[in-house]
Amino acid sequence: MVSTETAKTVVLVLFALSVLWVVIIVVKNDMQTIIRALVVTAVMGLSLYYLNQTKLEQISLKDVKEDLFPPKMRDYQFEIREGFIAGSKTVTYVFDDPGPPLALSLVGGGKHMFIKDVGPVNRVLAYLNLPPVAEGVQELASITGKSLDTDKYRWDDYERGILILERGICHDMTSAQSFTCIARITIRSR
Repeated sequence: MVSTETAKTVVLVLFALSVLWVVIIVVKNDMQTIIRALVVTAVMGLSLYYLNQTKLEQISLKDVKEDLFPPKMRDYQFEIREGFIAGSKTVTYVFDDPGPPLALSLVGGGKHMFIKDVGPVNRVLAYLNLPPVAEGVQELASITGKSLDTDKYRWDDYERGILILERGICHDMTSAQSFTCIARITIRSR
C-alpha cells in the first residue's frame, strides 16, 4: 500500500520525464521511437488523471483494479425488517442463502475472525444503497468475551448509527460449495 499523494508525486515526475522524452525525440527528428514515447506519455497522463480523481487515500494494485473494473455483483435476495430494540429504531437486511461472500482473516491463534478487507462489505453496502465502512473490525466475541457475540462484527462509528454484520455459512448449490457469507446486516440508530 502506498499513499495516494506519494503515488501522485512519482507519476507526476514520470509524466514530466516522458514529456521531455517526446520533446527530445521531436528535436532530434527520431521518428522511429516517437510512437513509444507518445504511448508512455499517454499512460503516465492517464495515471496522473486517475490519481487526481480517486477518493482512495491508500492505493494498491488490487484497489486500482477493483476501482477500475469492479467485480460483477450478483443479485442477492434479501428481506428488510424494521423495528425497535430497547427504544432504538433498527433496520435489518436478512439475506437468503446463498448470501454475499465475506472475506475473513484469523486472529487470536485462530480462535476469532477479523474483517481485514472491507471491499466485499462495502460492495454489499453499496448494493443496499448504504454508506461504506471505513475499516475492518474484529469479531465482537474477541472484544466482549461472550460466546453470544460469535459471528458478529460491529462498527460503532457508522454514519447511520451502529452497524452489526452477522456472518453465516452459505451453500451454493450450482457449484456445490460452502463459504462464509453475510447472513444479515442490522443498523441501529443511536
